[in-house]
Amino acid sequence: MTGPLFASHVHLVATLAAALVIGALIGSIGIGGILLAPWLIGVVGLDVRDAITISSASFVATGLAALVLFARGERKHLAHGWPLILATIPGAFVGAVALGFASKRLSLAVLATLLIATGVRVLAGRMPPQSDGEARSVRADYAVGAIGGFVSALTGTGGPMVLVPIQIWRGAPLLAAVAMGQVVQLPIAATATLGNFMSGGVDIVAAAFIGAMLVPGVIAGNRLAQAVPLGTLTRVVAVLLVAVGVWFASDAIG
Repeated sequence: MTGPLFASHVHLVATLAAALVIGALIGSIGIGGILLAPWLIGVVGLDVRDAITISSASFVATGLAALVLFARGERKHLAHGWPLILATIPGAFVGAVALGFASKRLSLAVLATLLIATGVRVLAGRMPPQSDGEARSVRADYAVGAIGGFVSALTGTGGPMVLVPIQIWRGAPLLAAVAMGQVVQLPIAATATLGNFMSGGVDIVAAAFIGAMLVPGVIAGNRLAQAVPLGTLTRVVAVLLVAVGVWFASDAIG
């Protein structure tokens, strides 16, 4: 059973439509996944934990789609990034277990902080010099992967929202950073879902419905990114992230 998520046909249709749009944002600029949990909490009315666990599980589908879309074209960068990808697994598991003990206000506060910080960073738009992936520290890759996995699982954001900005900040080429963020959705989402099962359960049916709609959105977003300048779209998403973050921060404080 899908519980309160599909309590009405309006919620079902609206959520599937939102998933399509969010998938398109994931496929184009890599940061749309952070909007799914806020949608499930603020619009559908789910409990914070339920929204985060459903979001995490649904990103298994987008991670699989990313492997098909990016693994071939960005094979070199992904091959150099295996320590980061590997390190997301224990990080995501610990984050999922921590979610079972975290208070609702704490989860909201962390989610709000990430929303606002990501939006501000995207609006700032400062790109560091690009560097060769082989020259970066393997130890730093492990640390970034573990932290990214933990935060992604704790907030249900999938991976790209945390790792894409970090990789860009470290000097990774933009396309490589986006590809890495997309591909790590699979180990993060799968591990987080396992941890969530162990610490309280996951609504897999709801996650499967949402994931099935996210995938065509990811494919469409990937094609859109290749055909349309993303500057304006990126700024719109950044403003939306900040606005939703402020909303959730007020709920966490109130």
